[in-house]
Amino acid sequence: MSFLAPGLNDRGLAYGDGLFETLRLEAGRLRFWPEHLARLTWGCRALELPEPDAVVLHAAIYAAVLESGRLDAVVKLIYTAGAGARGYLRSQTPSPSLTILFSDLPDTPMASAPNGLVVGVLPDQSTGSLPTLRGLKHLNRLPQVLARAAWPADLDECLLCDAQGQLLGGTQSNLCWLEGNQWFTPPIAGMAIAGTVRGLLIRHFGVKVVPLAWGRLSLARALVLTNAVRGVQPVARILWPKATASAIAEQRLALAPAQTLAAGWQALCLTDHTAHAGDSAFKPADLMQTAWVSSLNQEGFLSMPIHNP
Repeated sequence: MSFLAPGLNDRGLAYGDGLFETLRLEAGRLRFWPEHLARLTWGCRALELPEPDAVVLHAAIYAAVLESGRLDAVVKLIYTAGAGARGYLRSQTPSPSLTILFSDLPDTPMASAPNGLVVGVLPDQSTGSLPTLRGLKHLNRLPQVLARAAWPADLDECLLCDAQGQLLGGTQSNLCWLEGNQWFTPPIAGMAIAGTVRGLLIRHFGVKVVPLAWGRLSLARALVLTNAVRGVQPVARILWPKATASAIAEQRLALAPAQTLAAGWQALCLTDHTAHAGDSAFKPADLMQTAWVSSLNQEGFLSMPIHNP
């Protein structure tokens, strides 16, 4: 299979008909690439898009990496249904388009926020989504755009709730919280993303999946936010909205346990041996063995199998 460059009639531009992945490129390697490939493959199955050939996709990405001259960057893949005529109906044989974008890596959490992040909590932001879209990194991100616009200026991130008062995660992150000596993360619901870092923490650090009601967060000793680009970020404070029933306007969190988890994450990253840009012997990973797939299978989340390319 080959990929087309997007045109003005691309369905991704017109209808958000597609998916994206955001990855961390370090020393010429895409960090935990098999986890992202598993999620992209599952997203294609859910949206009934042609699945990318893993070898061809890897070659296209690394050709772009080499052309960019970058060894360290944020890499964004935008994979769409390709060109189409007017109207919502896709072509019977869609030809996907692929866009690869590069941007500078952000500072590490310790450099950008050495004293921990400050996060807020947004009440129900109409976070419901179609069951088919749950967990996907699809191109329709208006709820996150609107939630981001609602942030107070002094916050680093905001946590989102659904109409039932369940916390889902941040606008661009998953969350894990510590009660006693056990780390937890909420199940994937609403517009929460099924994150790759989340899956790896579940597999390697024994994080358990349990619902997180609004009031339960007040029991947290520590909190981290996770995403593929920034890794594991410790949170120092939660600022609760004035309308909340919680008696705590500001909740302070212990940084030491969160920093220990973040250090463990950095150590895990050193064990990742994803193929380098110059590795011509690249072979696709067994997607069924990725932490992303196994963690979601444990949750009973995946409604369809992911086959190896």
